[in-house]
Amino acid sequence: MKHQSDILALKYRPKDFSDLIGQEYLVDTIQKSIQLNKIPNAYIFTGIRGVGKTTTARIVAKMLNCTAFDNSNKPDLLNCEQAKAITEDRHPDVIEIDAASNTSVENAREIIENVKYNPVLGKYKVYIIDEVHMLSKSAFNALLKTLEEPPPHSKFIFATTEISKVPITILSRCQRFDLRRIDKKVLSLFLETIANKENILIEKEALNLIVKASDGSVRDALSILDQANVFKLEETIKTEEIINMLGYSKLSDLYDLSKNILENNLTDLISKLETMYQRGSETSKILEDLMNIINWSCKLKINSNLIKDEFLTEDDKNFASYVTQYDHGKLNIFWQSLIKGYDEIKISPHPHSTLEMILLRCAFLLNDNPSDTLEEKKKPEIIQKEEKSSPNLDQAIENKVDASIKISLKERIEIHQSFFQFYGKNFSPLMAGIIIEQCEVVYFSEKEKKLKINVLTDSFQGSEELKQNFNKDFELDITVKKNIENLESIKILYKKELIEQETKTDDFKKVLAKFPNAKIIDIEDIERGDENDG
Repeated sequence: MKHQSDILALKYRPKDFSDLIGQEYLVDTIQKSIQLNKIPNAYIFTGIRGVGKTTTARIVAKMLNCTAFDNSNKPDLLNCEQAKAITEDRHPDVIEIDAASNTSVENAREIIENVKYNPVLGKYKVYIIDEVHMLSKSAFNALLKTLEEPPPHSKFIFATTEISKVPITILSRCQRFDLRRIDKKVLSLFLETIANKENILIEKEALNLIVKASDGSVRDALSILDQANVFKLEETIKTEEIINMLGYSKLSDLYDLSKNILENNLTDLISKLETMYQRGSETSKILEDLMNIINWSCKLKINSNLIKDEFLTEDDKNFASYVTQYDHGKLNIFWQSLIKGYDEIKISPHPHSTLEMILLRCAFLLNDNPSDTLEEKKKPEIIQKEEKSSPNLDQAIENKVDASIKISLKERIEIHQSFFQFYGKNFSPLMAGIIIEQCEVVYFSEKEKKLKINVLTDSFQGSEELKQNFNKDFELDITVKKNIENLESIKILYKKELIEQETKTDDFKKVLAKFPNAKIIDIEDIERGDENDG
């Protein structure tokens, strides 16, 4: 059995700020505040899992209670008995609480009751509350007064991965620090150092894959490295082993899938997908990886310097060279189709079959009708353009407009804008902007005193604002809907509609006759007068 001291994530857990990587701003600020004795009543640390929130909280507790100092009068945590006691979880004045299992108001009241007692050994009693967002509303309310005016000998340190769930009344009483994802280069160098210390041999590409999989989390990176070192088949950890261990797909396979979809090569698409399935590639992970590839491809078209990333493999660079031939519109349709498919896989009893259909749908949407016969393909290009229009994702995937509402896209835009003007004039322009961005205004009439709005979730913050302002005078209908269209998305659809209409005009057909590859990139809606106006 592996001893806890041999687990890399625990063995290399930072004991002081010099060991903490990637958080220079936080370290400098906290150290200066303690040196100047400008210590807040409460800290709150937020960030993704494994970047050092709880570790930082412990280091701060050590610094607050440290009685040993170096030559520059800074706390010497490595040679301080108080700090050692905190590291070994035996200091009576540093109380760690897991909010996930101590959520009730009774737990909060117990803290409040104990806060008033003086520390036993240290200068401060420090309460470290991990995953603080899990506390109940009543527990938060109970803590408010104590946080604002705690006894001078008591300090609070909160840690959370979901800062949005912490009440603003709590946040306003804390000094907030956001711990960043660790930069890929910094994390890669750190893992190399650890691997050398532990005599772990690992391929460079395998190390890069661990960095990528950890998504900026030091703990996750060390855990994956530890796991790979245990289960390696040879002396050196191979890239293939990391791929299999994490349920990843080979990059080359993912790129082949993307090419098969873009080129409408359906036979190879199904064959490649089946091969990946037999190897054990996770269905939802394949879809996620494809989404990441298309996202990266779009960013690459905007910023070609991304190709200089030292973490890119030869497969990455080869695909980058290939994908630049496709425009943003096509890649965006690809992305939208994949992201819609993600929800379908979650509810499907047969994920693999669902993935096959999703990718076939992508191929259909990205290419002219795949069922074209050879004879049809022989027709002159200008004729084909007349008979076929480019795929409309919103029509092919889902009809997003309620069948009962027979209004044009232009009318839907006007409804949104009239509501925006009314709300901004009568209530709050700022909230009007938020609602317009995050809601779908289905119907609005100031004259009829009616408002119908679709929102994504019951927890949408603007709902209470709407109810407060409209419930008295308006017939208000707020409906939770899985897919909504805000003002900007409707404008995009309307522009697509205008472009599609323009491609069917005689003028554009004349252009196509001379320039077969011509496309309409953008179009502007202009109010037209009488035809005889000149």
